[in-house]
Amino acid sequence: MNRICRAARREDGAAAVEFAIIAGVLAMLIFGMLQFGLAFFEVQNLRAATREGARISAVGATPTQVRQRVAQASYNAVNPDGTIAVQSCPASPGLNSTTVVSIDLGNPALPARLRDIMTLDIPFMPPITLRPTVRGEFRCERGPTA
Repeated sequence: MNRICRAARREDGAAAVEFAIIAGVLAMLIFGMLQFGLAFFEVQNLRAATREGARISAVGATPTQVRQRVAQASYNAVNPDGTIAVQSCPASPGLNSTTVVSIDLGNPALPARLRDIMTLDIPFMPPITLRPTVRGEFRCERGPTA
């Protein structure tokens, strides 16, 4: 019995040392997942906003109305002037005519909050910068036929 107690005493603190070794990696994974999740949520929010802008552009809204709707649909994450590109429908849309609304996330005119969330700063790793172009596209509605 004495021999078992001595063997158990030699392993005192082993769990604490093992946890200390793993804690850094665990923290890096957890904070990395949280930051990536926030950035992914924001990109999805902007994608939905650009689709909404393209939808109203397809039925004849002006570029100013489209920009205002995109800003409103993104919960004012983007500024309507300067950051939203609108390619409207042609005057007489054909069968495959489309309207495109896009936001370039590399644009320096974006709000600082949005630029900062697109840079993932995970501990023990170099910063990762996401610079996609978010776009929404809809087929243009054809005018009344004569």
